[in-house]
Amino acid sequence: MIICKIRRFALILVVLSAILASIVGLITWQSLPRSNGTVFLPEAIETLTIKRDDHGVPFIKANNEGDAYFALGYVHAQDRLFQMDFMRRLGAGKISEVLGARGLGSDRFMRTLGLYGRAKANLNVLDEETIHLLERYTAGINAWMENRTKPLPPEFQLLQYTPEPWVPADSLVWQKLMTLSLAGNWREELLRTELLQVLSPEKILDLWPDSTLEDITTFSSAQTIPINVTQELGAAIDTYAPPTLASNVWALAGQHTVSGKPLLASDPHLGFQAPLVWYLAHMSWPGGTRAGATTPGVPLFMIGHNGSIAWGVTTTHADLQDLFIERLTEDGQYHTPEGPMSFEQRTEVIKVRFRDPVVLNVRLSRHGPVVSDLPSVSQPLPDSSSSNRNVLALAATVLRDDDRSASGIDRLSRAKNVDQARNALALFEQPQLNFVYADVLGGIGYTAAAKVPVRRGGNGTVPVPGDTGFFDWDGWIPYENLPHIIRPESGRLVNANNRPMPAWYPYLIAASFPEDYRAERINERLDDLNGTKASLQDMLKIQLDTQSTMAKDLLPILLSKATPKSLAGQDALTRLAGWDGTMDRNRPEPLLFLTWSREVKRALLKDELGSTYQAFNGGRIRLIKSILTNKRDWCDDITTLALESCSHAVSEALDAAVVWLAGRPETQDLAMGSWRWGLFHKAHFGHTLFGLLPGLADLTSVELETNGSDHTVNRGGFRSDRGLFPFRHGHGAGMRAIFDLDDLDRSLFVIALGQSGHPASKNYRNLANIWRDGGMFTLPFSGPEQSNHALTLQPLSKSPKNQ
Repeated sequence: MIICKIRRFALILVVLSAILASIVGLITWQSLPRSNGTVFLPEAIETLTIKRDDHGVPFIKANNEGDAYFALGYVHAQDRLFQMDFMRRLGAGKISEVLGARGLGSDRFMRTLGLYGRAKANLNVLDEETIHLLERYTAGINAWMENRTKPLPPEFQLLQYTPEPWVPADSLVWQKLMTLSLAGNWREELLRTELLQVLSPEKILDLWPDSTLEDITTFSSAQTIPINVTQELGAAIDTYAPPTLASNVWALAGQHTVSGKPLLASDPHLGFQAPLVWYLAHMSWPGGTRAGATTPGVPLFMIGHNGSIAWGVTTTHADLQDLFIERLTEDGQYHTPEGPMSFEQRTEVIKVRFRDPVVLNVRLSRHGPVVSDLPSVSQPLPDSSSSNRNVLALAATVLRDDDRSASGIDRLSRAKNVDQARNALALFEQPQLNFVYADVLGGIGYTAAAKVPVRRGGNGTVPVPGDTGFFDWDGWIPYENLPHIIRPESGRLVNANNRPMPAWYPYLIAASFPEDYRAERINERLDDLNGTKASLQDMLKIQLDTQSTMAKDLLPILLSKATPKSLAGQDALTRLAGWDGTMDRNRPEPLLFLTWSREVKRALLKDELGSTYQAFNGGRIRLIKSILTNKRDWCDDITTLALESCSHAVSEALDAAVVWLAGRPETQDLAMGSWRWGLFHKAHFGHTLFGLLPGLADLTSVELETNGSDHTVNRGGFRSDRGLFPFRHGHGAGMRAIFDLDDLDRSLFVIALGQSGHPASKNYRNLANIWRDGGMFTLPFSGPEQSNHALTLQPLSKSPKNQ
């Protein structure tokens, strides 16, 4: 009897689950946006047509520029509204309003920085043309929201809320978020400060072999900051504003190309998610064209062409952030060169769904917000000179009220030649980006545009005293003195986040830059053309290149020192000795080498770094090479009585690597020859919301085995120590573009995953395999020859009902 009841109850649950799934599926399907027919809108527009090609890319034809941007806002809202709303909520610190207490950490972080307030203030300094396009774009977003005839996308239905109307500041806050993620030096400052708890300043200098750390006396103040403060604040940055710093861009002048006109390639590298940050679009009106990569929520083409010029970008890795140690007085003020000063105060009320509001009190010094006041940072900072406390304040270009970067991008998109492009970028102020551009007349150019601070003292590597004024910012590097070049004699421009200026450059842009392995490989591939004129396909082959110059650099050093004890280690050594450094997902060598280099790093550093080792993430290849060739004292394990050599450390690391791999679920039942890099290295795209929910995460996530690694041109960035998913591919070229300035209609584009953010749309993941396998397509001015998805927007006055 009891068993029958249990069976009956189980059957009821199955039926109810099926009914619920059907209802959810039906609602989800019904919320797919309309892409055919005619829509009559009350807004002041002329007739607009929006045709979508087979990849889901919209081709907008308008009678004027304002209407083109109106239509861009309309299609962005159709395809990515939840992504757009979540982005502006993130920047405004309003995630808790829809997610409840789960969003409090993010909201406290963003409200403390005050990003959204800065975005609103920036509206006051933009030129009229930029304000106009922001307003027309905003009108297009709101037109879709207000006149839709279908349910909202499924995320809104699941969370049961309706998005508020869009306003121009919502578009500007995206740039603030990107600047925060593309300028992560304050995380490095905290890391060095954390390391000061276990290492001498001299030893810390070893950890950044390329750094211009010229004065270790500045470390003394940073040593007073408790380790829990650096750890907790660092963890907050990693969670809510993780640095994602990479990209490739290069250009060839006509002297090197088949057509005799420039070719320009750009592939920006950001973290993977579903949907991606990128959205392809083409729009035209009499006298104007824009084509390329946009970001939903923003009416600007960050990478694209306008029929006359094309442009691409990488991040410069400039140091645009400094942490200042503010020394407090007994009455709660803080010391300045002019005497005690009161903090500015700002009260933020955070609405929390299903809970009472949370009140956040934010203090601001003359340098910026007091970030050590964040609730997660519990312990005050002691003051070595008195019984008073210290606090940490953040100075950052992202927190300026007078940023005109949106106008800079808008003017760039209007430029007709490289000289006008160079002039336009004088308005681009954050973050610092390496812009490479080319024109149909044959010119190519480069500018590292931004407001880069000039420091009175120090070099931005650790938190510094704020009371003396010695380390304050003293203006900006003049625009004309920022790295740039127009029409280089070599006819070649290449940047892959490598140092953008020569050794003699008189200004400090950053104390340290990433390794230049990708830039070396791009130049190597261009050199291999050996006088042969380059074609579009040659550029694509370089974008897809997966040979690691890092592996070719480091592996011989490791091989020369390795004498593994185990048979498996000897087998691995033999395989690696004959490997050419290509990161092929179907081969075992990339997996062996990268696991080995990870274990070498652990063997060289963990004994001395102790609990701080986990925060010292990344491959740190330049450091490993430096230790094995010049700093051999790091090879000794200080936890043992014996004096270990570098050969001992490298050999033990190889044995440890094969043991670890043999025990992993992915490889434990396979012979070494059947191990494959792709078993671990999988590009993972998790949905922003559904990825948090069991069941829905599997339905909405996309995962693909991929080639490449952190140092290949075809970037396959990963965290080797990522818990259950070591080596998961989570960072790379989510968008690729190659521009042919002889005929821009031949230019090639692709994004990973798809154009739509709606999981039920055929365009949600339709580009995933095309992207992985190196496929690209054109966005011709004429648009698709035939389109099954053609939508016309007309003013309400033309509706048959009003005739």
